[in-house]
Amino acid sequence: MSRPVFIRTGAASIAAALLLAGCVSPVAGPSGQYATPIGNAPVTANPTPYSTALYCLADYARRYNLPSPRMAVGRISDYTGTVSSDGGRQITGGASLMANSALAKAGARIVERYDTSVSELELRYANNKLIGDATPEAQGPEDTQYRRILAGQVPGSDFYIVGGITEVNYNIRSGGFDAAVGEVDSDRPGSGIATHRTYVMNIAMDLRLVQTTTLEVVDVVSYQKQ
Repeated sequence: MSRPVFIRTGAASIAAALLLAGCVSPVAGPSGQYATPIGNAPVTANPTPYSTALYCLADYARRYNLPSPRMAVGRISDYTGTVSSDGGRQITGGASLMANSALAKAGARIVERYDTSVSELELRYANNKLIGDATPEAQGPEDTQYRRILAGQVPGSDFYIVGGITEVNYNIRSGGFDAAVGEVDSDRPGSGIATHRTYVMNIAMDLRLVQTTTLEVVDVVSYQKQ
C-alpha cells in the first residue's frame, strides 16, 4: 500500500471513529440517555377490529352490575407445525397473551395460570420464612415480619380457556396478472415487467371453555379467519 493511500485510509478510520463518538457517550446526557433514539415514533395502543365489541361487553356488564366469573387462560399453542423459510415458526406463539388481553378488555376477572413461576418461587421462599414484608413503622430488618401463608389466600378460577391454532392454508384462492416487454439488444432501453398477484389465506383456531372444578367442557368454538 502506497503512503498516500495509507494516509487516506487512516484519515477515514479516524473520521468514522469521531462520528461514532458523537453518537454515543459513556456518560448519560441531561435526558438520562446515552444515545439519541432513532426516529420519533411514539408508543401507541394496539387495538384490534374486535376491541370495540369487547369494550361494549364490559360496559354492558358494568351498567347492569353483572358479576364476572374468575377466568384463567392456559396454553393456546400452535398445532399447525408450519415453519417459515428462515427456520422460525410461521404462526405466532402469543395466542395465550392475546386471549388474556381480550378478557381484560371484556371486563372479565382474570386469575393468572399461564405463568406462575414468580408466584410459586415466592410461595416457596415464604414457606421457608425468607421473604419479609416491612410494616410502615419498621425501622430496620429486625422490625420486618416474614410473609405469612394463609389458607385460601389464592382465589381459584371458575373457568379456563385452552386450545390452539389448528390450521393454516397459504392459498385457498389466488389470482394474478403478468406482463413483460423486452428487447434483445441490451443497449436499448425499454425492457419492463408488470406483475400483480392476489392470495387469500386462512387460519383456524379451536378453543375450549372448561369448568375448573369439574373439568367439564362447557363450550367449544372453532373459527377461521381469512
